[in-house]
Amino acid sequence: MIKDFSSYEAYLERYRMFWSEEGDGRPPMLSPEEFREKFQLLRECYRTYREMVQDGREDKAADYYVNVINSLENELAIADGSDNFLFEDRKL
Repeated sequence: MIKDFSSYEAYLERYRMFWSEEGDGRPPMLSPEEFREKFQLLRECYRTYREMVQDGREDKAADYYVNVINSLENELAIADGSDNFLFEDRKL
């Protein structure tokens, strides 16, 4: 298993596992550039989400998660990336 959660290779591995069955709702595989852009966007979205929660805006945060973050997670084949992004933030 690939250890670098943020690498394109890790995405390809997750995609193959997460979307092992073809069918409705399966997003197309991203190019390396599309992956980098969407991964960075997801990272920024998680920061926004955490800020909303910390500011006491839990209802807005929940809506934001459902309407913005969830679709990005699906495209990136991430079941829940928040823990991974928290780890990255600690390294900064």
